[in-house]
Amino acid sequence: MFDAFTTALIASAPKLEGLDIEALPKRLTRAFADIVSARLRFRGNPDTQLPEELTALLLEMRRIAASHEALVALLPEKENRAAAAFVAAAAHQAFAFGERVKGKPQGSYISGSSVSADVCATLLFLIAEAYADAAEAAKAITVPEHATATERALLLAVVQLARGQLRPLSNVEVPQVDAALSLTDQSIQTFQIELLSGLRNLAAQLLRRVDVAPEVGGVESASAFFQRVKALSIDRMEGLFSEGEVFSLFPGPLHMANLLLAVERDLIESGISRVPPPQGVTDDAWWQIIRRMARERPYLWRNHRDAISKGYLERGTSAAMSFPTGGGKSTLAELKIAVALLLGQQVVFLAPTNALVDQTAAALKRTFRDFEILGDIGDEATFESLLVLPEVIVTTPERCLFLMSVQPEVFDSLGLIIFDECHLLHPREEDRSRRAVDAMLSILNLTRVAPEADLLLLSAMMKNTDEMANWVKEMTARDCLSLDIAWKPTRQVRGSVVYPAGRIRELEALLAKARADFPKKKNGAPAAIERQLTAPPFGLFCLLQTWASTDREDYALLPLIDQSPHFTTARNKNGSWRLTPNGNKLGAVLAASAAASRIKTLIFVGSEVLAHSGAKEFKKELPVWDVTLTEDEKKLHDLASEEMGGADYCYLKLDDDGIFRAGATSHHALLLREERHLHESLFKRKDGIDALFATSTLAQGMNLPSEIVIIAGDSRFDPAADKMATLEAHELLNAAGRAGRAGESSQGFVLVVPSRVIDFDDETGQLDNHWATLQKIFEQGDQCLVIDDPFTNLLDRIHDGATKSGMPAYLLSKLPVSSSDDPDAAARDMLKRSFAAYRARTAGNAEWVMTRIDAALSARKKEDDAAQVDWIVPVSGSTGVPIPLLEQIWTLFKNDKLNGTASEITQALLSWIAEKPEALFELTRPENIEGLFGEEYKKLETDHERGKYALPTIGALLSMWLSGAPLSEIEKTYLEKDDVGLCKMSRHFVLRVVPDLSFLGGLPAQLLRAKTLHDGGDPANVVMPTVLAVLPSIIREGCDSPESLAVRLNLTRSWSRVKSRKQYEKLIPYISDGNLLEDFETTRGRLREAAALFLLNE
Repeated sequence: MFDAFTTALIASAPKLEGLDIEALPKRLTRAFADIVSARLRFRGNPDTQLPEELTALLLEMRRIAASHEALVALLPEKENRAAAAFVAAAAHQAFAFGERVKGKPQGSYISGSSVSADVCATLLFLIAEAYADAAEAAKAITVPEHATATERALLLAVVQLARGQLRPLSNVEVPQVDAALSLTDQSIQTFQIELLSGLRNLAAQLLRRVDVAPEVGGVESASAFFQRVKALSIDRMEGLFSEGEVFSLFPGPLHMANLLLAVERDLIESGISRVPPPQGVTDDAWWQIIRRMARERPYLWRNHRDAISKGYLERGTSAAMSFPTGGGKSTLAELKIAVALLLGQQVVFLAPTNALVDQTAAALKRTFRDFEILGDIGDEATFESLLVLPEVIVTTPERCLFLMSVQPEVFDSLGLIIFDECHLLHPREEDRSRRAVDAMLSILNLTRVAPEADLLLLSAMMKNTDEMANWVKEMTARDCLSLDIAWKPTRQVRGSVVYPAGRIRELEALLAKARADFPKKKNGAPAAIERQLTAPPFGLFCLLQTWASTDREDYALLPLIDQSPHFTTARNKNGSWRLTPNGNKLGAVLAASAAASRIKTLIFVGSEVLAHSGAKEFKKELPVWDVTLTEDEKKLHDLASEEMGGADYCYLKLDDDGIFRAGATSHHALLLREERHLHESLFKRKDGIDALFATSTLAQGMNLPSEIVIIAGDSRFDPAADKMATLEAHELLNAAGRAGRAGESSQGFVLVVPSRVIDFDDETGQLDNHWATLQKIFEQGDQCLVIDDPFTNLLDRIHDGATKSGMPAYLLSKLPVSSSDDPDAAARDMLKRSFAAYRARTAGNAEWVMTRIDAALSARKKEDDAAQVDWIVPVSGSTGVPIPLLEQIWTLFKNDKLNGTASEITQALLSWIAEKPEALFELTRPENIEGLFGEEYKKLETDHERGKYALPTIGALLSMWLSGAPLSEIEKTYLEKDDVGLCKMSRHFVLRVVPDLSFLGGLPAQLLRAKTLHDGGDPANVVMPTVLAVLPSIIREGCDSPESLAVRLNLTRSWSRVKSRKQYEKLIPYISDGNLLEDFETTRGRLREAAALFLLNE
């Protein structure tokens, strides 16, 4: 459970007689695993007795905590005080977890005689510089009703210090001594007031850039208050006994003062406010941003300080950063963004999924309120409004490529490029999507158009960090830091579901007999047989951070639930039957057991269908509680309902009274944006749902407060091989990393439900062979992926002559074209700068680089030589669309075939494609088109057949989408029936196919801009029909004219597309005539005037 750094920290704690300090990390892990296992079995029942072994272990934790805490308090100057503090705090926390299972929370206190364990644990974690753990420990501090006002204020001050709420703490009102109290109680209150005053001043110091003496406007140091308490709380008493020394003391205040002195010693220098401005940034400007950041995250972790000390913040320094999940990458990224913004530079932040784009943009908007942050290029993007980028743009690599294809000059002021989850550069075997290629193209194109920009690569999975940093260093010709540390503030105990070997042998014998009794049954065993196939699931947990060990003593076998779920069966190739684990059902059962104890649980499943069915199955497993939607959540649900055409078509089902009673919901790629935000909001709420069934997209950097992660299945369907394949290591480890969240629930619990039944003989230690496959994955740390360049394989294929279709053709089409005498210069430079070329050069294989570049340029030249219009070549290089297709679109434009309304233009484009249906797959992503259709489509052999099959349906669906029809109506038309369920096909069309069609709709305007540039005109002031200028946005937003788009954008996203369309229809009588060539802002103005006239006449 503990990383190597933390294990070493624990091992450096003081050696005490009778304590095996080397084994302590395993003992702490065992305690946590036992406690979570008990919570799953007890299902929230506080009357259940803890097992004797666990009770004894918790008492051991209590003794360890007391002894090491005493060492910290009595010997605060010792070098290993941080180690002793961490051991004491972790042991306190383990004991507290156990007490929580029994449902007997103790009130917190700071009395004259003692201090409660939760307060001590919080301060001890601060001493150990485990700030995230301290924030979590502070959540356990509760103020009892009988506490005095002074004690209440002091307890809340400790909480505020640990949770980083420094501003309210620095302004806390200090009570006066109550003269009505007894002398002893007045003394205790005086100590508490002095401690509170010290905490208030400590907060004030942490919020200042430098310490200032009180006489010149500063505050008295916090240590002065704590030293006075220490001095006054102990007094020597003379003459009582003839031998020995006797003292009178107040142990509680004395202990608090000792702990707070140790806290104060290192905490101030960890304050983010103490970070000096980098070169070129003024003190005042830097302070304005840092002060705001200090309100959310006032403390820098050790890895933050290490990076800053190496010059990370300086302009001209890039970084490849591989910190495990929760390791603080966001804080360093925000600091780097602050430097760029204060230097007047733009920032591009690349994130792989729309969900992560939304999350990142929201976080940056909170930090950088005085700057323009755009979280989606497509919100209001037209070929006119893209002339000026915001100061920070958060987008996906695919959308970034689109923007660069339209107007690369808008990146002239770019100073920082950030790629989060950069391990997605790595190509996945048999991955037909362009994701990895687009990601690499984004990096190479951005660094080409903005060569002075710093580059920041972020990943929890990256293993070859040094290599990536050296590549960036060579590519930018500037310094690039390799920031690679295995330490992280969260910890996970990881295990696998196993079953008793004896019981599995019994079931296999039962199946063999049943097969003999039913020899003609084609598929699995009869239902009556399957109902007998039960076995109790156990969790086999490793007590180390990774599963590198095969020593039985390094593992714990723990019961998970008291029931025995049913197995299902499958047919082997030889006709026999085998047990299958029914992993999704078991995942739902385990999640329900966790939810019964109000434990937030993420369940990762293999598909959208399984995510939805898992949430439905969950509801059957326990009585669920009422969840009332907040006002914001109601708005999200209403927007989704309007878009879908009714609440019945939404994934989240409310009862008639508007209450949600399912207890769990799903998270996957078919959710509308509003649904996704709603589901995330319900899961984040403390009083919301406790289980979320999600597909792997959620593992890409999303921060949700899950204590338990259940991975229901370690395999997924591989369409290329037509069989199930084991998930790659980084996919499983990335999902596992979602367990635990710094500051909220630092201890995470990961349970894999393997796709095959694994049996375990506890007496012999023998395991099923499939466990060895899992061990090879989990024996690695989070940083497990050696990132490769997707260009490597593609350049090899191009060299071998595969240039006419697929991904090699796509890469060739995306190579840039130079406007200089050497048209290949830009493409040659890009390929030379690629990671593939760098790896080959460093391996001494310069010939590979030369031959692959020559082959690519030669193949590209054949296409370029066939071009009849030379100015079209750069458009092909920026968009990836083959030159012949662009020439045909330009011919359509010249022949006035692209005049008329948006609907007429889109139909003209689709009719043109229909003349050569295979062209559809040069203009869209083939996997997106395939997702619309079933098996009949997949059986078609050629792109011509597939395109011919798909185009009529695409045209019909697009027509309805542009008309403002809700998704349920689109689905009914598509399926030709009224029972359309959750409208999965129309969802796929809108979320996957429409963006591709939007790209197609933008090609005429891009050609017009390129022609203007070629003719010597200003591409920023191209005169074109308004409908062509905004056609991509018209298609994407589901409108049919510039006017309806104007209403959609004027009303903002607080209105649904369907409702906006209805409002537009009401405004039609009031819309004044416009110019077909007017800029879109004029169009929006006309529609604002129409809206005003409508209101006057209503």
